Amino acid sequence: MERYLRRNRLAEMLDALGIAALCFMVGTLWFVWLWGLRMPTILAGAALGTLLYVAWRLWRSRTVSRREKALRSRLGAELMLEDMLMAEPREAHFRAALLLAEKWPITLQSVREEGVLCRQGEETLLVQCIRMPEDSELSAGDLLSAQRDALRVKADRAVLCPLGKSSPKIAAKAERARVPLRIIPRSTLMSLAGRISPATDEQLIDLGSRQKRMAKQGNFTRLVFREDKAKRYYLYGLGMLLLYVLTGMRLYAVPGMICLTMAVLSRRGMCRQERL
Repeated sequence: MERYLRRNRLAEMLDALGIAALCFMVGTLWFVWLWGLRMPTILAGAALGTLLYVAWRLWRSRTVSRREKALRSRLGAELMLEDMLMAEPREAHFRAALLLAEKWPITLQSVREEGVLCRQGEETLLVQCIRMPEDSELSAGDLLSAQRDALRVKADRAVLCPLGKSSPKIAAKAERARVPLRIIPRSTLMSLAGRISPATDEQLIDLGSRQKRMAKQGNFTRLVFREDKAKRYYLYGLGMLLLYVLTGMRLYAVPGMICLTMAVLSRRGMCRQERL
């Protein structure tokens, strides 16, 4: 798992060497300040530096472990919500109800097209999964549809689990609705999904393979030569050439010309995808 958290192997080696040298220097300077420069001082400094380096390795190991757990939870939650987005309505409602059952004391009763009927105390709840992209927002029409479904199945309240965003304005409308509505934010669904279904090694490997395929298809080139970056490249290039004119140093001329060339290529849409 640690290999997914690293920048690259060379950077890791340089960091380790730098930290080891810093620990050795700190330990040596401490004993030099106490005893003066002599052979026992260097030996004691090396011993203290080794202890500091071991302590740093242990701290780093715990940090990587925490990052691993958080990464698995986040990726597992994203994959689960993505599956809910592409699933059939009944299955999406059922998965949403299972997520809520991990936090609230509800009992699942039946799965319908409108949602999942659940029991909480003396109340009957209708749990609905509102399937929408992550960048979409819950609308007033979704609230009205949920109220109609709750009245149709004779539920006391409706609990909405949108896979997208929910604005404060929509939340205020939900509180004033004829049928009581409760909106579960996407962040809560992500937290529950990450706790239930963290990403497995196979899923992480598949995700890495998918990113490699995207890179082979020229995704990096399209990212660099985007049209919205042309203005920035122009500014960088003109700034470098201005420094070349003021200072006379050829060091500024080469990157300035490179930036201007990249600006021209970006403006012409060098890597624009072909249209059907």
